[in-house]
Amino acid sequence: MTQDKTLKIRVLFFALAHELAGEKSIEIEMAAAATAADAEEELKRRYDWLGTTLSSYRIAVDEEFAGGDTPLRDGSEVAIIPPVSGG
Repeated sequence: MTQDKTLKIRVLFFALAHELAGEKSIEIEMAAAATAADAEEELKRRYDWLGTTLSSYRIAVDEEFAGGDTPLRDGSEVAIIPPVSGG
């Protein structure tokens, strides 16, 4: 079965995620009905450190923290945001 429609999203890596990925951002294609959880699963396939070395992080879609069921649209920005500590 072929996909009739896909969407392109931009993934942004911040702080430790940026260091581990070795790049600030990438573009990936997803199925048209993709959600934040779908993007997270695709990223875990590409980056074995996501969920292991970087076990705690948040996902934001279009500059707002997102749950797994948050829908993506063509051109969405998905951010991987590690925890921030301060002192």
